[in-house]
Amino acid sequence: MKKLIRRWLNRYKNQRRQAQLESLIGLSLNSLIKSCEDIVLKKTGYEVYSKFRDLGGANNHGMILHYSIQSNQPVAISKIEESTLAEREYRFLVWQKGHRANTLAAEPIGLTPVSAQGYSCLITSVLQHPKVFSYLQAQQLFHLLADQPEKVDQLSLMGNKESLKDEIDDSTKIKSILVNLVSQFGTDGADEFYKTFLKEREWIFDSYPNFYMKLQHLMKSFYETLKSYDMVDYEGLVHGDFKRQNIMEHNDSYRVIDCQYYTYGIRLWDLAFLYSKDASGFDNIREQIDKASLFEEKLLIIFFYIIASLINVKKKRAGAVVKCQILPAALYASQQLGFKEYNEL
Repeated sequence: MKKLIRRWLNRYKNQRRQAQLESLIGLSLNSLIKSCEDIVLKKTGYEVYSKFRDLGGANNHGMILHYSIQSNQPVAISKIEESTLAEREYRFLVWQKGHRANTLAAEPIGLTPVSAQGYSCLITSVLQHPKVFSYLQAQQLFHLLADQPEKVDQLSLMGNKESLKDEIDDSTKIKSILVNLVSQFGTDGADEFYKTFLKEREWIFDSYPNFYMKLQHLMKSFYETLKSYDMVDYEGLVHGDFKRQNIMEHNDSYRVIDCQYYTYGIRLWDLAFLYSKDASGFDNIREQIDKASLFEEKLLIIFFYIIASLINVKKKRAGAVVKCQILPAALYASQQLGFKEYNEL
């Protein structure tokens, strides 16, 4: 009985989501599916049948899985999103296909406008979630993103990698960090941004008021120390939303998805963001940071890890985030990186 109820609820939610999507894009779902199927047939040779899925994601308004009629296996996936984001992601996919032989992401199949409402459908090959997530393989993918830095210019609309910084806005919390901190690290603007960011989250430390004051001083010390280093070697292509949900697998190697936020800046943001999403806390990723060979590399990861851990903290989890993530990260910096004045954290 429970299975029947669950199945009915899922069917109801799916139908409701389909109706919402049709209202949003001003087009019937059946018409959209037919258009995508025609592109899949033309580009891949596969005759397919399709199923609509609401697979989540902040920028995804729905997905259509396309299955081969012959094998019943998924051969393509269509993602419905705002046209500006779809076009930017498609550009990344085409770029990595041409310069990296599809070793970074899914293979692009097509991009088609959905309606005059400003939505498009991005069609790609299908990737799978890793059965067992590996930090080692994620780190390999991170380093692969840095290969051939001279090719990054060709990813920009202006033909200049630096201009990637200007292609995204700060309309979300993550994009705000990418625009104002990751891409501007070492500037006065970035200095002001991270201080304001911490101040806006003072409430998270209600149970640790003394620690919050020390953390402010510690982060300032981090930032001033890092400014004394040449950051050029740490700059490059940044995915921006590098987390487990956006890391897939193909032929035993990892690929990224949701490539809309990419920019040019401090690349270690991606690793720090990934580590901040580890629900087990800082102690579970400490050994990953230990792998970094240089002092400033470890310090950059810690600095960005603390920022990333504070992005979207729910009130009921505030104490746990401080206890399991922020406090041990600060202690690590104090004890392992030589900030001895903060050993009493």
